[in-house]
This record gives sequence, C-alpha cells and structure tokens, in this order.
Amino acid sequence: SIRHQNLIGSDIIMALDDVVSSIEQDDERFTVATYRTLRWLDRCRSAHANPKTQNLFPIVQGGLDTAVGGLREKCLAGFRIRDEWVPGSAIG
Repeated sequence: SIRHQNLIGSDIIMALDDVVSSIEQDDERFTVATYRTLRWLDRCRSAHANPKTQNLFPIVQGGLDTAVGGLREKCLAGFRIRDEWVPGSAIG
C-alpha cells in the first residue's frame, strides 16, 4: 500500500489500519485493532520512500471508546510519541 502511494505521488499517504465496524460488540476486537494499527504505522514508516515530499498520516482507531484513557486516547498517545515524523492524522 505505501509503495503504491509513493509511486503515484500522493501528497498525503494513509497508513494501513485495522478497521472494525462501529457496531461490533467485541471490545477485545477493538483493542486488537488499536494496537495492530500502531504496529502497522511503524511498518508503514519503514516502507515509506519519500518522507520529505509525501506526508504519512495514521488513522485513529479505538471504536467509539472516547472515554478518558480509552482506546481512542491510547491510539492518539501512540501517534504523539511518533510526532517527529507524523505530520497529522485522520479519524477512523
């Protein structure tokens, strides 16, 4: 995915994310998706060939868990520790 986005010259490249339907009832599935998305972000960064000319944006996961300390907050915290190379993010 990153290679293809590099090749077509995308200005903003979206990192791979593990999407879970918002109507899913399995909380563990949302947890798995959140942490998988963070691991995939690191892999996408490694595959990204043009970081000076193309911006890599991660996509926030965590389902509808907007509680303080919830999965969305944990996902965003994972993005913040990567701030030096994450110029922005998208809401999933």
